[in-house]
Amino acid sequence: MTACMARSEAAVSPDDRRFLARFERCTLPESEWTHLAHIRVAWACLQLSDPADSIARIRRGILAYNTAVLGRPEMYHETVTVAYSMLVANRIRDGESWADFASRIDDLLDKRSPILLRYYSSDRLFSPEARERFVEPVLEALPASRRAGED
Repeated sequence: MTACMARSEAAVSPDDRRFLARFERCTLPESEWTHLAHIRVAWACLQLSDPADSIARIRRGILAYNTAVLGRPEMYHETVTVAYSMLVANRIRDGESWADFASRIDDLLDKRSPILLRYYSSDRLFSPEARERFVEPVLEALPASRRAGED
């Protein structure tokens, strides 16, 4: 299986699917829409389809959620969404559960040291251009998606 194909639909549990459905139906409470929830959405989408389709699904979902639940579609940030999706895609191991994945991604979750600043200058990442469209990093290239099963 290549990185262009779904990783492992079997890894996505019924609970993960319910979580994703609540997010996509905009019934997930705002209090549950945390950074960890964003990562879980990306993980589930990347398990269910190829990266390009997953990113499109994540984008649509966040825009819909921000509009319907938060009333603030302008909060969406394209570069942050795509870059985190790429980081998540690079970390997925074939057949790994959400709990196992979440247990080993502390650096993706550390708000005190945002991982994206390893790849982007603050000026570039927080620019209006980066909010509207994906911009390439300037400090270090984002990692490519791994092939399923690679460690």
